[in-house]
Amino acid sequence: MDEILRYTDLAHAIQMARAKGLSDREIVRAMTGSMSFDDARKIAQRAAPLLEISITEFMELRKNA
Repeated sequence: MDEILRYTDLAHAIQMARAKGLSDREIVRAMTGSMSFDDARKIAQRAAPLLEISITEFMELRKNA
């Protein structure tokens, strides 16, 4: 396990995740997996445009398939 936590901006995190081949669903779940609905919605407002999806689509991706 990494002993050093690293912080980055949201756009860079999404860019790195896409470079690793993660799907939008995997990215959304990694970012919001343990968050409340309200907190996830706040992230969705910032992250959805970066993922080129709507906030509604972002929130749908959080749901279990």
